[in-house]
Amino acid sequence: MTAIEHQSVAFASLKGIEDIAVRQGQSASLAILQRALDRLVALCAEYDGEVGNVVGGELLCLFPNPDAALNAACRMQHDIHEDPAIRTPGLSLSIGLHLGPVYRRDGHVFGDSINTAARVKSEAQPGQILMTREVSRHLRSESVSLLQTYDRVRFKGKERALTLMQAAWQPADLNSTSVMASMINTSYLKDLAADALELTIGTEKRQITSSMTPVNVGRAPTCDLRVPSQSASRLHCRIDHRRGKFVLIDLSTNGTHLVRSDGSETILRREEAVLTGSGRFALGEAASELGRWTLRFSTR
Repeated sequence: MTAIEHQSVAFASLKGIEDIAVRQGQSASLAILQRALDRLVALCAEYDGEVGNVVGGELLCLFPNPDAALNAACRMQHDIHEDPAIRTPGLSLSIGLHLGPVYRRDGHVFGDSINTAARVKSEAQPGQILMTREVSRHLRSESVSLLQTYDRVRFKGKERALTLMQAAWQPADLNSTSVMASMINTSYLKDLAADALELTIGTEKRQITSSMTPVNVGRAPTCDLRVPSQSASRLHCRIDHRRGKFVLIDLSTNGTHLVRSDGSETILRREEAVLTGSGRFALGEAASELGRWTLRFSTR
């Protein structure tokens, strides 16, 4: 068994074949699938890639560098969705990219890098190219211009959440309001992402990591964080961690008062809000600076 360091792994998955089979019949759908796969395999070779595996409508490719992988992915998306010879109503493509060591044994390729690329692909919507930040860090500047921060996700077996980037497979997409990536404010998403939350109430400090959530907050002794205030419900609110963000969820009748670092105040009534940066909140009462039961928070 040998390891090939820093192979760029691309997982491409064709979607919609089952629906095409219902509309056009099994034989027609298989012909469409084969024609699409043949084009994807050819594009893999055109960008110096190697096909590692083909199963059903999924294709695993290995590329010598991230730029080759991204260029091939963009061409794959273009041809599946835009080329009249391939394009079929209902047929779409999702692609996930990752970078890392790949192992070979008995003609098969495997390893954590391949598993991660497959998981990234599963997060991609039809027509999307998603990659881990590890890939983006090794791209040329021209390629980086095609990227937007997409989300932070936690995969099973990974200690930390991974930042995913979305690539526009046509440069014009970056200026099109019909494309999801162009509607995402990159700096805002960066501020939202957090792996740890510090809570302070009085002199007590609590460090909460994403793996410790959900955290129940309220007056009841059974709560993870007890706030013995008369204005607090027994189970007043909950702090959860979703897709890389800490979320404050009100479960009470009196509401949760949230004050952000810019001074803006919100009263959550059976609502929720993402906790960003620093601020404070209180259960059923104003979140004043000197309030005895005011909880201060900061994310990182």
